[in-house]
Amino acid sequence: MGKGRWSSFINQKLQQSKLSTLMVTCFIAFNLLLVSVVVWLAYQSFSAVTFAEISKARLALLNESTRRGFDFITGVTGTAYALASNRELSNLLETADTGRLAQIHQRREVSRILDHTMVVSEGITSIELYTDVFNEVTVTMADRIFPVDTIAHDSWFATLETADAAWVPLRENESGQSLVGYAQRIFDSRGGTVAYVLIRLSRADIVRRFADVPMVLDGKVLLVDTAGNVVMQMGKVDPAGENERADRRNEASTVQETGGAVNSSSSIIDSAWIQEHVKPGADGYEVVSGQPGGAQLVLYSRPAMLQWRLVQTIPVYTLLSPLRQAGWQILGIAVLGLLCSAVLAYLFVRQIIRPLRQLIKRMRQLEKGDFDTRVQLSFTEEYAHLAYGFNHMASQLTTLMEQVKDESRAKREAQTGLLEAQIKPHFLYNTLDMIHWRALDYEAKDISRMIVQLSKLLRIGLSGGRLFIRVRDELEHARCYVNIQSERLPFSIQYQEQIDPRIRGCYIPKIILQPFIENAVMHGHPEEGTLRIQVHMHEVEGPHQDIVIRITDNGRGLPEGWKLEETCGIGVRNVHQRIQLYCGKRYGVQLGDRESGGVEVTITLPRIETDEQLNLWLDGEK
Repeated sequence: MGKGRWSSFINQKLQQSKLSTLMVTCFIAFNLLLVSVVVWLAYQSFSAVTFAEISKARLALLNESTRRGFDFITGVTGTAYALASNRELSNLLETADTGRLAQIHQRREVSRILDHTMVVSEGITSIELYTDVFNEVTVTMADRIFPVDTIAHDSWFATLETADAAWVPLRENESGQSLVGYAQRIFDSRGGTVAYVLIRLSRADIVRRFADVPMVLDGKVLLVDTAGNVVMQMGKVDPAGENERADRRNEASTVQETGGAVNSSSSIIDSAWIQEHVKPGADGYEVVSGQPGGAQLVLYSRPAMLQWRLVQTIPVYTLLSPLRQAGWQILGIAVLGLLCSAVLAYLFVRQIIRPLRQLIKRMRQLEKGDFDTRVQLSFTEEYAHLAYGFNHMASQLTTLMEQVKDESRAKREAQTGLLEAQIKPHFLYNTLDMIHWRALDYEAKDISRMIVQLSKLLRIGLSGGRLFIRVRDELEHARCYVNIQSERLPFSIQYQEQIDPRIRGCYIPKIILQPFIENAVMHGHPEEGTLRIQVHMHEVEGPHQDIVIRITDNGRGLPEGWKLEETCGIGVRNVHQRIQLYCGKRYGVQLGDRESGGVEVTITLPRIETDEQLNLWLDGEK
């Protein structure tokens, strides 16, 4: 029910709207939809392509940062190897046959070697030595030599049981400087482990290695070791405002489609996530949604020399911020173009509608009776056809009005003449009746019969001004004419009728038989001496149920080359024209010679039985 009312309301509004308003509205709506779809698709496609290119560029930059940043590894490992292979250091750690005083001296020499190495090595926080050979020596001043028990309980110490050297994660000391270290075993002359050297690196040392690479510390950078453990975290993620999170989620959905999004329930990129998603020996990037600050782009570089790598996380909204600004600029340009196109569409539609308004104005003038109004032809073909049709219609109306005036004038004149003629037949009938009785007084019966037949002939012919009479009356009219002619002609006339009883009461145009009988009498001149005339009427079965009348004679026939259209006789042409005028073009008269001699006339008429049908034919509704 509601849908039907809504549809009716829309139809009513459309009917009440102007064509120009509808055209401009449809144009603006179509352009708005088109521009919106195009801008949205372009933004989505451009965002995806741009994000992919930015991600690849950031990944290449991260790989370069990894390569350049881990160049210091060679120096650190070289320093550790130099200490492990230092013969003097190895000899100083041999304290089996030395006394306490010699061990104190050896410890000081070892501390000196460590200090010297610390001074000449760049980017190292500290160098520490862990050994048990000096456990019996009393420490009189602080140095960098510690017992092995100090590190024996650390988680990374077990790694040195199976390896000569390893990079190890370290707990921060009291100053918060130590972060990662490189441990190296030192062997004695017999191949046994005599000490462990540990080179410590601080956060500042490592960050300094990446400071010369621009944009590497955008977002958060993780230093990951060979096992996928997070050794160090650098950088911070700026907290996002509440109003920007929705935009970032939408942008993340766009990036996920192209960059290979990863839906993680975890809010932190930790060691477990890295071990699960980062491919060994390869680099790549993924988008992780569900983070506290919105979607994050996670990039992981190719491993460095020691299979360490950098993992960087950058908020997606930060990467797409310039693109978002460009999108707003494109949208503004599109809106401005839409407004300009709307103005141009209004001007164009106004120019197109102007001929229609002119046509409406002329039609209203025509309604008021101004039949001389005309429309100027337009420059477009469709409007030119409309203008031509309107002008032609106005001209036809003017012509028809003139015809109606002429017909009204002729009708009044005919009615006046009919009223005048009604007096003459009355006087003629009275005169013929007086002659008839006078002939009887003188016993001139042949004259009396002729007067009676003539009187019937005239009464039926005039028939009160009617155009159609019954078939029986038309046959009576033909008999009267034959009887009159039989009295005056030198040859005899044999007249026969074969009439279908079903059509005797039908209406036909009056005086259509007498002209053809008269032609047979006047021009037939039969060689036998007797003129035979036959009238045959029957009904043709079919969709129209026509009446066909055939009149035949045994006269000389038609002249050679005779045509109905070229005949100069009035009677035959008058009958044919009256039939087509009253009944239509499919009805009429046809004449031709018979094979046995004489003429055959064929008259085709419609079957009209009632007065109602007759009025329809006379009014032109049939």
